[in-house]
Amino acid sequence: MASIQESIFPAAIQHPFSPSTIQKSESSRTLLEAIGARIPARRDLAKKLSTLHSKHVVHQMTVENVMGGMRGMPSIMWEISETHPTGVRYHGKTLNELEAALPKWPGSTQISPEALLWFLYTASIPTRGELKIFTADLLSRCKLSQEIEEFMDSLPSTLPPITHMHMTYSALARNSKLSAAVKDGVHKASLWIPALEDALDITSVSILVISRIHRKFYGPAGPMPELDTSADLAQNLAICMGRSTDIKFVELTRLAWGLHQDHGANVSAHTMRLVSSSLADPYSTIAAGIIAGTGALHAMAIDNSLCYNKRMTASLGFNPSTADIEAYILADIQAGAVLPGYGHAVLRVEDPRLEWVRRFIKQYPLPQQADDNAPPVCLDLIQRAHDLVPDLIRKHLPKVKNPAPNVDALSGSTMHAYGVEADFILLFMSNGRGMGFLCQSIWDKILTLPIERPQSITMDRLLAKL
Repeated sequence: MASIQESIFPAAIQHPFSPSTIQKSESSRTLLEAIGARIPARRDLAKKLSTLHSKHVVHQMTVENVMGGMRGMPSIMWEISETHPTGVRYHGKTLNELEAALPKWPGSTQISPEALLWFLYTASIPTRGELKIFTADLLSRCKLSQEIEEFMDSLPSTLPPITHMHMTYSALARNSKLSAAVKDGVHKASLWIPALEDALDITSVSILVISRIHRKFYGPAGPMPELDTSADLAQNLAICMGRSTDIKFVELTRLAWGLHQDHGANVSAHTMRLVSSSLADPYSTIAAGIIAGTGALHAMAIDNSLCYNKRMTASLGFNPSTADIEAYILADIQAGAVLPGYGHAVLRVEDPRLEWVRRFIKQYPLPQQADDNAPPVCLDLIQRAHDLVPDLIRKHLPKVKNPAPNVDALSGSTMHAYGVEADFILLFMSNGRGMGFLCQSIWDKILTLPIERPQSITMDRLLAKL
């Protein structure tokens, strides 16, 4: 299959998209054509906002905003999602609404990551034909050069897997079509096309990157198996990891990539947005976002929650009484310990994504095992704790704005219970998160948004303004 760069890029540079260029029926559109159909209206809206309404006040800045890490300031345009107090909206739709509308991959009961990705790029629901074409295009790009494979194999196993991941993306940056276009002086209004090429290349090759890292640390040994071009990315990741017949793992992959595909301008996304705004290549941008995600207050919270749940399982066992669970949690609260997985900067209800994880556990229950073969976390115990912790926090920590559990409280532990190694979870989740950000980076370039450059201020100057 010819790439976008080969078949459309030269003409698109000279003749940017207009509605008249979109000729194919909806059932046979490529992703490029679906994006192109949306561009005129979004560019018109961007022009209207930046001209007619450019001086309109949308927020009053306070000292709290400046001193509090810009929390609550609507200062970043994020086109594909928005986090409401009741949950994430994707082009205005909830995950439940999208689940009902998006086509699923044949044989799967989970939301299709590729279908959701199409929707994030285009704000339109793909047909089954479009989903098939899109997935086939992704798999046609899925290859690593011998040079990159040798580089990955040369990295020492004393470095953690997540370091291997961001170093590999940094090494892949030399392949960037966006960097080549910038160097060649391509007009900024057309840079989204080579950027989209990079984005799709990264999305596809990511399964080879993370599976090769996994094989280095955990096996199986031997050459990488052939991809199944009739399958989706999740199934091919399982093939590369030697788990092609493990339907629970394949479905878990689809679930994880769907739930974590986009979440607005959080730390890793904001980092990628900042780096991308300088016209850095998408590979280096993703590497920066992965590094940002290793912070304990951000994506690494999923690891903190897993560790907490492991300790709770080790202390209480698999069948404690409700009183024992309450006593364990209360002791931590009274000791001032953090309860990872509870609360959220924006949400003011229980994270709606939690219900998806619970549903997966019910649909694909783990088999009963002897104690010596039991998983390191008890998913039933964790869910029982979810019913008790919010009331304990309300009673003993009344200043906490949202005591409800968030998705991290269960998702990482579920991945681990179903066979994802603890130090591999962040890679597993980051793969989906990168997909979502790349959509936003393309729309940044379509709308020709400028480089991010907020003005900094010292405390003395801030005080002088009061």
